[in-house]
Amino acid sequence: MHIHILGICGTFMGSLAVLAKESGHHVTGSDINCYPPISDQLDEMGIDVIPNYDVDQLKLSPDLIVIGNVMTRDTEIIEHILNHGLTYTSGPEWLGKNILANRRVISVAGTHGKTTTSSIIASALKELGEDPGYLIGGVPINFEASASLGSSPYFVIEADEYDTAFFDKRSKFIHYPAETFVINNLEFDHADIFKDLDQIKWHFHQLIRSLPSKTEVRVPINDDNISDLLDMGNWSSTKSFGMSDEADYSIISNEENLHIKEGDVLHGNLSPKLFGKHNLMNIISAFSALRSIGFEGDKILDAINQFNGVKRRLQQLDQFISHNVFDDFAHHPTAIKYGINAIKERFPDQKLCVLAELASNTMRKGTLKDEVVNSFSEADYAFISASDDFEWDIENEFRSHEGAHVVKSNQDLINKLASIDTDGLNFLIMTNKSSLPFINALESRI
Repeated sequence: MHIHILGICGTFMGSLAVLAKESGHHVTGSDINCYPPISDQLDEMGIDVIPNYDVDQLKLSPDLIVIGNVMTRDTEIIEHILNHGLTYTSGPEWLGKNILANRRVISVAGTHGKTTTSSIIASALKELGEDPGYLIGGVPINFEASASLGSSPYFVIEADEYDTAFFDKRSKFIHYPAETFVINNLEFDHADIFKDLDQIKWHFHQLIRSLPSKTEVRVPINDDNISDLLDMGNWSSTKSFGMSDEADYSIISNEENLHIKEGDVLHGNLSPKLFGKHNLMNIISAFSALRSIGFEGDKILDAINQFNGVKRRLQQLDQFISHNVFDDFAHHPTAIKYGINAIKERFPDQKLCVLAELASNTMRKGTLKDEVVNSFSEADYAFISASDDFEWDIENEFRSHEGAHVVKSNQDLINKLASIDTDGLNFLIMTNKSSLPFINALESRI
């Protein structure tokens, strides 16, 4: 079958393309914004990408068109598809029906940590002797791509709450069956499609309502938003994880060693390559999911200790010798704060310079503007790129941060780098778009 994917360079759709290709289909696609690591992945798979959405591409006569949620009704190619009765579907629906239907699915949801937690689970399964399938919104360093069919019964899916398509406004994860369902955390995000946190909870509740009672649910302890969600109705076996002894699964420190406590049992030694308190939560979340499908605790920890991280998730860039430079996908104030605090805790005697492109719809709308300003508080220097279409006065809001500089473009940000002494600085790049312009600028500067 020839499958043509509109919006193929999104992290989800690019991963979907890999699964379709591995399933034996002929895959093509189109997009107007394609950058690494997804662009590299598609190229390595031999998947042709058309750099536009012109109607002429439909002359390829695909058997099925998979439409990404980036596409809208006012796009000429969409109107052509509808008017000519061409066969189409959404990415999540195709995935649920064609890939996940007969697999043992571990589904990871939540506002933060989905990519890292999913990657830890998939990587650990590999270390435990399995060949899991997975679709992750990033590229785990332990793997060659963000998706793979695998050959074992297990499939790990990053379960996104964003909407499915212009013709299906339900969250993507409603299409995914789950033997184990993990919710890492729950905050307001995606201000372009959700009006408030209650609306996000409603979408999560629709999924929980559809889960079989045999599904194992794993949630953080003492999370008020998730407690509210479960109070709306929960019919599945549920256990908690966290840093508190009250959780069913917790991380404890014992004579400078880290262990995971499950009931009265202490499991192994935890010596992760990841750093930051938020990553400890990702690890305990992943551990709880792997225990739910029956793997031994000590063996799980040994497997987790081999995990090397995810590209663009607080990833240290090896090409920089004289400075520590990290690349991160963070675009929500909580994630920004997590990343900054993690580096400051790891290098307490060194100053940190953050290069941030605030490009998400939530950022532009200013829904979380107070949280945004606070999230940079621990950065010694912050160079922040914010476009002219921001609906709030971001420059004025940051005036209280002595080390912050707000500019209108990435190039202005790069130019500002010339004004600081880089000796002894650590650098953190934060953007949900391409980080290459910032990396190139730092390579020429330091």
